[in-house]
Amino acid sequence: MQKKVDMKQIFRCLLITMLLACCNCIARDAPSCSRVLDYINKQLPHCGVLKESNGFVYLDVTDDYIHKLISIIQENGFEEPPYFGSSELVGAHITVVYQNEAKKYGVGEIQEQGETICFTPKGCKVVHPPHWQEVDEIYLVVIEAPELDRIRKKYGLPRREYDFHITIGVKPKAIKAA
Repeated sequence: MQKKVDMKQIFRCLLITMLLACCNCIARDAPSCSRVLDYINKQLPHCGVLKESNGFVYLDVTDDYIHKLISIIQENGFEEPPYFGSSELVGAHITVVYQNEAKKYGVGEIQEQGETICFTPKGCKVVHPPHWQEVDEIYLVVIEAPELDRIRKKYGLPRREYDFHITIGVKPKAIKAA
């Protein structure tokens, strides 16, 4: 049975990810990165399943990437990203093709959908998204996945301008007292 897709929720997830790809984002060293990577390397799988929803192509990874890792970075003010709470939200994921890219480049059905694809965690970044008003910083786990690059190339997409990553936390902007 096909689930009804809430386009507003998908758009929000895409917007978050696209903001990270913005060349104007300022990155800084990520606190607790060695602890995050140590946990990933010892406790979490390095593979996910390729999925597609209305042109948004992503590698679905275990939600433990957020649920388990958030406790490591919470002391730095990070919270879980808004990827949960509705059946239309995709949870922890690695974006492969943005919805606007799929439309722009005429990407049709992804033949690899349903395949398991593995990746290698490479590091962490904290990024300041300039256009996400409520969020000061986003905590990313940067990954390497040659197979995802191959898929993008196969479907005529340009070389990516961002690192493949899993967003594991967001830090809301502090509310200033009046």
